[in-house]
Amino acid sequence: MKHIAGPATLTALLLSSTAVQADVTAEEVWTGIESYYADTGYAVTTESMEKQGDTLVVSGVTLSNELPEVTASINVGEMRFKELGDGRVEMTFAESIPMTVMSKPATGEAVETQITMTQTGLSVIVSGSAEDTTYDYTAPEFAMAMGGMSVDGAEVPLSLNVKATGNSGMMRMQSVGDRKMVQEMRTEKVDFSMSAEDPGGKGRFSTSGSFAELDGTANMIMPDGVDMKDMNAAIQAGWAVDGVFSFSGGGYVMDFAEGEETMHAESTMGAGSFLLDMSSSGLSYGVTGNDSKMSMQVSSFPLPIDLSVAQSAFNLTLPVTKSDDAQPFGMLMKFVDLEVSEGLWGIFDPAAQLPRDPATLIVDLSGAAKMLINILDPEEAETLGATPPGSLEALDINELKVSAVGAELTGTGAVTFDNTAGMPKPLGAVDLQLVGGNGLIDKLVAMGFVPEDQAMGARMMLGLFAVPSGEDTLTSKIEFKEDGGVYANGQRVQ
Repeated sequence: MKHIAGPATLTALLLSSTAVQADVTAEEVWTGIESYYADTGYAVTTESMEKQGDTLVVSGVTLSNELPEVTASINVGEMRFKELGDGRVEMTFAESIPMTVMSKPATGEAVETQITMTQTGLSVIVSGSAEDTTYDYTAPEFAMAMGGMSVDGAEVPLSLNVKATGNSGMMRMQSVGDRKMVQEMRTEKVDFSMSAEDPGGKGRFSTSGSFAELDGTANMIMPDGVDMKDMNAAIQAGWAVDGVFSFSGGGYVMDFAEGEETMHAESTMGAGSFLLDMSSSGLSYGVTGNDSKMSMQVSSFPLPIDLSVAQSAFNLTLPVTKSDDAQPFGMLMKFVDLEVSEGLWGIFDPAAQLPRDPATLIVDLSGAAKMLINILDPEEAETLGATPPGSLEALDINELKVSAVGAELTGTGAVTFDNTAGMPKPLGAVDLQLVGGNGLIDKLVAMGFVPEDQAMGARMMLGLFAVPSGEDTLTSKIEFKEDGGVYANGQRVQ
């Protein structure tokens, strides 16, 4: 994984200092910034440094980072450090900071991207001590604009603009031994827009939208002397980051055209969140959303496509470190109360024979696996070929629920795996229940979607694996036993 500061992290990086004392001087703050960037793999150059009364003015500041396939250069320009006379220092920056990112892969096209970051009224107050320093900041506006992109020297019509208004927050850094950083941020609103065109003039794309009331907290540990250009080595040394971010609502519009084909979409959403946790213990990523709605019109389809979801979530937890011991993993996928428009129902079911209750899908899995490699090490990953990166040791079905068109399938279970004989051997059981399945088959036959002979085959399969336990209710217990057999309700099926 490459370590290149992007527009979203530049402000946080600029606020970081590690050599500040309780009665801090401007020179000590600047020295701390140089030290921080050196530790994160950046080279810092300046054109001049001059003390003007109580203010240190550092001009021509440039940050650069070179990796085998990616380089970045940030022209910070002038930085000013004003001693406030009470042991604190005020930091201010240029209103416009250009950035260039060059991607030169060993094979493929070289890409150059020009980005300009701007701010209005940014003020950072540094306080605390050398070992425990706090940075409080406010800024009426942050913005980022992608001003140009070229691929192998050819210009690409692409633009991206992001503006954040009403920004405030704090960063606390403890720098004795390992660096420990805690950050809180608040933004009243984020607006964005993006547009792109095919260089050959065959297609175009555009989108714009906004999110309101963004709040976030983040923590990071950076071990002393760690090489941040080698993410696997950094994680093995103890590097870790976690964060939780939320917003109260948002939405966007999107347009796409290629020849005579067009698409227009509009979406709104309620409160949502995003979380990230990464360390040698594993990688966790998750998003949640509420009250999401989308309306889409495609030129090749006769009706608008309207969708809504009351709740949605996706969470993934993976081990990243090689170990002889089993490590936890998990996945959650959730869509609660999914609804589509009456127009779409009318195409497939004009007589309204199927129940049109909202649909729900929940898949909640967890388990344990042994990793054969450190998955963030590219060299180790290349040695695997088609070999899986680890072995599955256990799998738990915490919740399975599929509810739609009058039928509902639910299930739970737990299975362990014996990997000593080559092919994994499962041991455990899964309990399933299907409500309304036969009624759904009858409706599909009546609508002509399923032929009668296929419906009879489906009923025979249900009878093989399930037993009646109520009105149009079937249950099934699938067991994996020591003898290697698979049993359904006590009867061996394999």
